[in-house]
Amino acid sequence: MKNEIMRILRVEINNYRSCIHTRFNLPKNLMSLIGVNGVGKSNILYALQLFSKSDRNRRFYLNEPKDHMLSTQINLIVEFEKKNIFMRSTFYYETDERNIDEIYFTELKYRIDGENPRKWNNVDSDIFEFINYTKRRIISEKSYPKQFQSIQSKFSIRLVRRLSDISYYSATQFSDPSKCPISIELDDFRISARNKKKRTHQQFIYDLYRAYKSKDPDFTLFINTVGVDGLELIEDIVFNEHEIPSSSYKVKAGGQIQQIETSKKIVIPSIRINGLTLSPNQLSEGTFKTLALVFYILNDQNDFLLIEEPEVCIHHGLLHSIIQLIKQRSRQKQVVISTHSDYVLDMLEPENILLVQKDFDTGTHADSLSSSLSANDYRVLKGYLEEAGNLGEYWTEGGFDNEWEKN
Repeated sequence: MKNEIMRILRVEINNYRSCIHTRFNLPKNLMSLIGVNGVGKSNILYALQLFSKSDRNRRFYLNEPKDHMLSTQINLIVEFEKKNIFMRSTFYYETDERNIDEIYFTELKYRIDGENPRKWNNVDSDIFEFINYTKRRIISEKSYPKQFQSIQSKFSIRLVRRLSDISYYSATQFSDPSKCPISIELDDFRISARNKKKRTHQQFIYDLYRAYKSKDPDFTLFINTVGVDGLELIEDIVFNEHEIPSSSYKVKAGGQIQQIETSKKIVIPSIRINGLTLSPNQLSEGTFKTLALVFYILNDQNDFLLIEEPEVCIHHGLLHSIIQLIKQRSRQKQVVISTHSDYVLDMLEPENILLVQKDFDTGTHADSLSSSLSANDYRVLKGYLEEAGNLGEYWTEGGFDNEWEKN
């Protein structure tokens, strides 16, 4: 059921960093979070990411007391398989020194609109563990274990799996090409376990290589987009492959040592620009980030994309193309971005804007333009945009701040 897209319609975040009680609706295509630094835009994105980590519960903590952990409650209304579904979730987690949340336990229940309002279906930990297992394998519902053969269990698995399909790309994730390796080492077409890191520069090169080898149409679209017929960033990307003999040893019963002959593959990417052949780490910050961002916008198969400040390191010419690409992709999936750029805002419609502010006592608030302005003021703004001005100009002149103060 991969073609069945899930949409998040409403979000309520309770007790997550500055989001003490943050509520907002989401359009089914594209939403941009705007606001000054420190109001909680990133916290909203981080909170939504908790769902992408919920399938990795540490089950051995189930009997541990939860009162020493952080806890956050997030309630959603989602549209899935032609149903509106109300979801209540509580995450128990710890945040490490890198500011990354690690989930230890998730409590999640849901009910389907139109059914008994008192009937809440609980999703137990076995389902989270099974989803984590099946994400690494292709398993049909007919082959599920006996405990997951009920109609409700199968629906719960589909629901939670799709909800966990959230990808996040930070503002600085691909802004330093010097961190990119000049080669990657593969074992059986996978990144060597000792070098594997998710969503790093190395992962980007590996994802590029996989798309290149699979002859994925989206990879061809990527090359056409960034190549001489598109953004003119590069001419081509080439991957040179080298088989390297390797051996390991296994100790058998009786103390005998068996030598096992294997081979590793070294993959060396090369990028052609203006007749030159360069390694990825020789690219400029803007070129490298644009390549990575365009690739994932086109190739990421998840239902939700969270993109923080796409304007970082990218000049206006390229930024215009990236925002256009995001808008096109949002027709097939839900995209939430955050931005400080009035240029980005100029390319969006008022219904795609979420104003984020923070109050000392009540924390982060997020409101759409239509709910922040009176019906008459909203019509006036729409008329202004059609005839003379733009959202970026309205924002930089403090128009949105004034509306917040009136509320």
